[in-house]
Amino acid sequence: MSLREPAVVGIDIGGTKTAAAVVRPDGRLAHRAETPTPAQRGPHHVLDAAAALAAAVAERAGITPDAFGVGSAGAFDEHGVVVHATDHLAGWSGTDVAGGLRSRLRAPVVVVNDVHAAAIGEQTMAGLERFLFVAVGTGIGGAVVADGRVLLGASGMAGSVGHVRIPSARHRVCSCGGADHVEAFASGPGIELTYAEFTGRARDLRSIGRLAEDGDVIAAQVIRVAAEDLGESLASSVVTVDPGTVLLGGGVSGLGALFIDPLTERLRASLRPPFAGVRVEAARSGADAALIGAGRLAFQSLAAT
Repeated sequence: MSLREPAVVGIDIGGTKTAAAVVRPDGRLAHRAETPTPAQRGPHHVLDAAAALAAAVAERAGITPDAFGVGSAGAFDEHGVVVHATDHLAGWSGTDVAGGLRSRLRAPVVVVNDVHAAAIGEQTMAGLERFLFVAVGTGIGGAVVADGRVLLGASGMAGSVGHVRIPSARHRVCSCGGADHVEAFASGPGIELTYAEFTGRARDLRSIGRLAEDGDVIAAQVIRVAAEDLGESLASSVVTVDPGTVLLGGGVSGLGALFIDPLTERLRASLRPPFAGVRVEAARSGADAALIGAGRLAFQSLAAT
């Protein structure tokens, strides 16, 4: 009689959407589904939506999951409780995410920060042992991977590259409440706000990207300046951890060369040897990196029991 292979479901809780999927041991996903995150309705509604989605995925796959892995916005303690969060999820600080989902799903749950989960997903798929992962989307998060492991740090939020202050006279408030952090300028909402300030017209990130591709000078300049701001701010992280490779994920990295090229140019121009040869690449796992990483953590938690 053969032993059944463990079954796990990965969950990615973000400020705008929640996704879930069955995660295979090799990182492949099956039965992926997503739903809007009820971010402003409070933590219980967010957990209800995540649990319902994960249960539906498991039912569709015809499995009874042995564990659930979760990547979520926020910093977590060892019990899966949010110890710090920005305002992307209302009332999220103090939420017992692991306990709340465990009671709803009736199975073990392991929870980590979503960007750390995405970095684990990248490590799973790319096989790199050392890199700096930077997720540029609604916010800007980061994770340091060294010797195949994500460095958590004393607060659990090592790699928070979006909250480096940059020189600016605009005094723009970041999602964390700080002023002039690079996230406030180089994230998706930051780019949209800058474009609106320059033109007096509100456009979403995709529209700004299409305008830039079609030769719109203002749109191209707005994207370039945001990319350069982030590239210069990343220099301090590169010389501190010497990652060799910077992997860019998140929706803003989907702008491709419009964003990645000026970021790379400014980053390298801000560095001296031996750091100036750092590679900058688009992340390999795309939008599902956090799901893959959350699934890997679930498998690891099962192996440890």
